[in-house]
Amino acid sequence: MRNIQNMRWYLAAFCVGILLVGCNKEPPFVDSKEAVLRLPASTENIWARSLRDEDLASLGHLPQLSDIDFDAGWKDANAPVRFSDAGLATLASLELPHLTTLFIGHCTNVTDASLAYIVKMKSVTFLALIACPRITDSGLQTLADMPNLTELDLRGCTNITDKGLQYLETKSNWQRIELGGCTQVSFEAVTRLQQHFPNARIKRDDQEWSYEQ
Repeated sequence: MRNIQNMRWYLAAFCVGILLVGCNKEPPFVDSKEAVLRLPASTENIWARSLRDEDLASLGHLPQLSDIDFDAGWKDANAPVRFSDAGLATLASLELPHLTTLFIGHCTNVTDASLAYIVKMKSVTFLALIACPRITDSGLQTLADMPNLTELDLRGCTNITDKGLQYLETKSNWQRIELGGCTQVSFEAVTRLQQHFPNARIKRDDQEWSYEQ
């Protein structure tokens, strides 16, 4: 009896281990059109920091994409950022109806002009523009036209000011806004925005941001 119980325990532990390995599996890293086209059309998540502008059209091969991460690997010298506003314009023109998460980070090639393209991605609910110094207050005005966008990560965007937070007030369905490392945003403005959206999580945690650098 004890041997049977032990066997069941080991089998259960093995199954849990298999599940955990599956959960921790990293998305594929793609750095060229060819790498994208080698992926199955059912692919849902990718790391795409090193795609060039001309490569982004190939993402139309992946209609099930729900998560595109242009930030993962930013500390790796072998994963340089190679896309710009022009690439994001191409991305916005694709049919990606399941895309909910767009993660852009540590990128000096992305400017306010990109937001005019990103706003066309109506299915996106989470947008990160982490450490993108060329994103400014004026770019944030466009976000009100993204009806499903509820979460915004602007950490490390040093050219966002209190004026930008005023623009964010014009959108009514925020659930979370992260502002750590936004050195030109006052804590008073963060408090006002939190009061405007009492059910949302809005914070500027500079210490947390410093840990990630």
